[in-house]
Amino acid sequence: MIREPGYSPILVGLAMVGIGLVACRIEPAALRLPEPAGRPRLRDIRDGRDVARAARDGIATLIPRNLTRSLGRTLMLMGGALIAVRALDELVDDDSASY
Repeated sequence: MIREPGYSPILVGLAMVGIGLVACRIEPAALRLPEPAGRPRLRDIRDGRDVARAARDGIATLIPRNLTRSLGRTLMLMGGALIAVRALDELVDDDSASY
């Protein structure tokens, strides 16, 4: 016996989009990352602090400035995709879904 999901995927998708919108608007200071100081020069690295600073700046160039904004965009994309797939699934009304 297979239960139909009903409208719960649509509601979950809307909730994901809503949470994503809120996450994009709120940027807590705890998740704000420092701006990279620029490209470190190897001959300027003298001790452990310089190595840590160069590593921090290198990592900061790879990730977004605030992690909640990136998470928010991901949630909005996933929620929108879930809504679109379920809406199209209702239009097709086919039991041969292969996803």
